[in-house]
Amino acid sequence: MPTRTIVQDYCDVCFAEQNEKEVPATDKIRFAWQGRDLVLLVCEKHVDPIRNELQRLSELASPEGRGRRAQATQRQPRAAASSVPATRTLFSQLDDEEKQRFRIWADMPNARRIGDARVKEWTEAGKP
Repeated sequence: MPTRTIVQDYCDVCFAEQNEKEVPATDKIRFAWQGRDLVLLVCEKHVDPIRNELQRLSELASPEGRGRRAQATQRQPRAAASSVPATRTLFSQLDDEEKQRFRIWADMPNARRIGDARVKEWTEAGKP
């Protein structure tokens, strides 16, 4: 004997809030929450308010790992932050003997960063 099965979706909101079990769902709202993909079946009465609220919240949200606190403290590497390509400094282009002589002349025995202007002064003084 042939049988026919009819599947009818009912509104999840009406069922949960008002115990109205048989309000037909007219739409499905898909969203993700705490790593789970979810589907909410809703009737015409609930579809617009729920969509509007999800839209409002999505505009406040940030992509994963980039919340407001993370953005405030996040720093880009210096090379990526600058649109100018990284170039070698004048000091880095000196050979080891010249670097040693420069450090003595400039009285900078332990300096980690040496500006090009200072190296130009040394060069213009004849690299003593």
